[in-house]
Amino acid sequence: MANKWTTLEESWEILDQLADPYVGIVRREYRKLRDVDDIWGHSYGAHGTDSNILFGVPSNSYNGGGSANPAAARLAAIGETVERYSAAYLPLNSDVVCFGTQKDLINEGKSVIGFDKWEMYAVTQYEDPNFPHDRWNEDTKLWWRKGHIAENNEEVWTPAQLIHIANYTEWPGDPNIGHATSNGLACGITYQEAAISGLFETIERDAFMLTWYNKLSLPQIDINTSPRLKHFYERYIKPTSLDLHLVDMSIFSGVPTILAVIRNPHTDLAPFAIGAASAHSIERACEKAAIEGMYTRTWVKTEQRLGNALVDVDYHRDINSFEDHIKLYAGTAIVKEADFLTASEKLVDVKDYAPFDDRSPDILWTNLVSHLSKQGYHVATFDLTSPDIKDAGAYVVKSIIPGYKPIDVLYRGRMLGGERILKHSYHLGLVDKPFKLEELNPIPHPFP
Repeated sequence: MANKWTTLEESWEILDQLADPYVGIVRREYRKLRDVDDIWGHSYGAHGTDSNILFGVPSNSYNGGGSANPAAARLAAIGETVERYSAAYLPLNSDVVCFGTQKDLINEGKSVIGFDKWEMYAVTQYEDPNFPHDRWNEDTKLWWRKGHIAENNEEVWTPAQLIHIANYTEWPGDPNIGHATSNGLACGITYQEAAISGLFETIERDAFMLTWYNKLSLPQIDINTSPRLKHFYERYIKPTSLDLHLVDMSIFSGVPTILAVIRNPHTDLAPFAIGAASAHSIERACEKAAIEGMYTRTWVKTEQRLGNALVDVDYHRDINSFEDHIKLYAGTAIVKEADFLTASEKLVDVKDYAPFDDRSPDILWTNLVSHLSKQGYHVATFDLTSPDIKDAGAYVVKSIIPGYKPIDVLYRGRMLGGERILKHSYHLGLVDKPFKLEELNPIPHPFP
């Protein structure tokens, strides 16, 4: 019998115990007030415990979650805190990590996802004196992390510093080969549910990277073709008096993927924000992306009101975090550089999209993995659950798709490597020729 999705009540039973002011992974949580132009939903903030004290590696301290359901919003905030905490735990004294070169591992009979499959950076980037990362090859000594290929559950190894959220210096002897983020990372009550959430995030962020760097103006979803979306818009978005654009990015993977662009046509306060999501159906992707975009705008408002907007910046020097990307678009003149995202006047019908079967996590996971495999892309998952989180009954999983573009953070370390960012839009018929590296969008992206 196929497994079942975890209910909200079951999730609460597990995650609630991880929020405690004295011994919890979440040490402080609070419900955020809703402004008059915020989405009509619920938002929670959560501050994590100091993991640097517990196991010697710092983790993201501030996290949050938003939803139309207050319980779901709280659990999302707890879950995000747990995933960042657990992904900072480095299992150095275990059989899931090893130290050596790519050549060493292959000679030992291990399957690897190495430098030739990650394709993070273009060769010419290493020639830039501002470039922050070291070139790596089959002879570079690194810590490697064990995971599994989703199609056949075969063991696979990849550089640990690209999987865990930790500075490369936390891995003794590692050179600095890349900048790891939470891309593809998720917390779930079951391993499979966490893997699915992470996979959707990996797909969504690849789609945005291609849209941004290729400066594509893609069609938008016609909300009026879906009673469900019309109701969602009327209930949660329309009272804000903001404009919502739902840009369809599904073409890149064949998985329902939406970029929500929020615009304030009335004042100069937070005039622009975005959110993105992939899901089993186009309607669900629209809802998730819109909610994320609206709560991102709340973040933008805060930075703008505090006077933290970045103006007259040196991209290489000043864009070093997701916060910097938000501050760059906090009511500044650079917002006009994102106008191409909503330039298309083409509207698409929701009924044109067939959903993936989501009757159970098993069925959805199998269908997603098979779909991507037919396109030549192979999903790998890594169990990053720390011992205490595993004892509590939850999982933290990182899902990756070698070849897909992760979201980048450092401007001087933009992830411009590989063929996908240069040729995929051309192969799909979206542009009339492949891109050259120097033709990619040079403006920092606004993704949070």
